[in-house]
Amino acid sequence: MDACMLDTNVFNHVADGTIPFRALAGLRMVATHVQLDELNATKDPKRAAELVRVFERIEPDVGATSSAVWDVSKWDQASWSDENGIFRGMLNRLRELDAESGKKQRDPHNPIRDALIAETVIKNELTLVSSDRNLRRLVEEFGGRAVDPVTVFGRRRAT
Repeated sequence: MDACMLDTNVFNHVADGTIPFRALAGLRMVATHVQLDELNATKDPKRAAELVRVFERIEPDVGATSSAVWDVSKWDQASWSDENGIFRGMLNRLRELDAESGKKQRDPHNPIRDALIAETVIKNELTLVSSDRNLRRLVEEFGGRAVDPVTVFGRRRAT
């Protein structure tokens, strides 16, 4: 992997010890404001602080999203959407995948944020690292590359 975009759940895996921090050493990691916004929005303030510390320790390069969406994007950290409709197509497909799998969204903006991450991965020729099967499938269906972080970097803990 040359460069990878870390999905928000990767920071949770590192904080929980499912993925050892050292497993990410030597990789060029990228994120957007979306991941940091999601970490900061964690309901438990202690957990949010822990996740932000993990983000800061990993030190991903933070780049702009490839599209901008009202009420989600930080305008100084987002690019204008292409007129080709790719973002809208990706968002619609992700909603289909989530419906097919029965995935419930706690926040109606989650699919939008995920589609922003996916489009940014593809346009920047990155590898998505995410535990979200639907998001990985979306990236692959639109011509990108995606991997499961636990499969690649760590082991699941016994529960």
